Amino acid sequence: MPTGPQKIILIRSGLYEYAEVEIGGALQIVGPNNTGKTTLINTLQFLYLDDRRHMDFGSYTPEQTRQFYFPNQYSYVLFECLGLTGQCVIGWRGQSKASGGEPERFCHRGPFTESDFLDERHQVREPHEVNARLSGKDFRVLKSAQEHRELLLVPVDGEGRGVGVI
Repeated sequence: MPTGPQKIILIRSGLYEYAEVEIGGALQIVGPNNTGKTTLINTLQFLYLDDRRHMDFGSYTPEQTRQFYFPNQYSYVLFECLGLTGQCVIGWRGQSKASGGEPERFCHRGPFTESDFLDERHQVREPHEVNARLSGKDFRVLKSAQEHRELLLVPVDGEGRGVGVI
């Protein structure tokens, strides 16, 4: 099986309350206007581009884009990926309005598990609960664009924390 993203998961992000789309093979996205096709395609920028200033969302400003994809701390853009080191999830989570900061990037080993993010009533868990549930899966926050970039690449000479997605 080739390496790369296998699934996109959006939770309270963009036009989606919850969306899980397999992208491991060929994919056709068809639907009426204003149903989220472009929103879904544009999310790939959050995986492949390490700096939001280099992302292009048409006529929307970076602030409008942040508000659209990450209106609060319960908003997630997640990518289940297959790398050379196995399965992992690379994600972005919105921040509360009080913190006003950029979305937080993170990753963890293993496949996406819905119950790590949503409770039994299908409500989004509090961020600290999500972090606690992911702590046993080598969860780590990516604090810089460089860490994000290094995560995607193959580890060189067995060093680094890259997973080899690209």
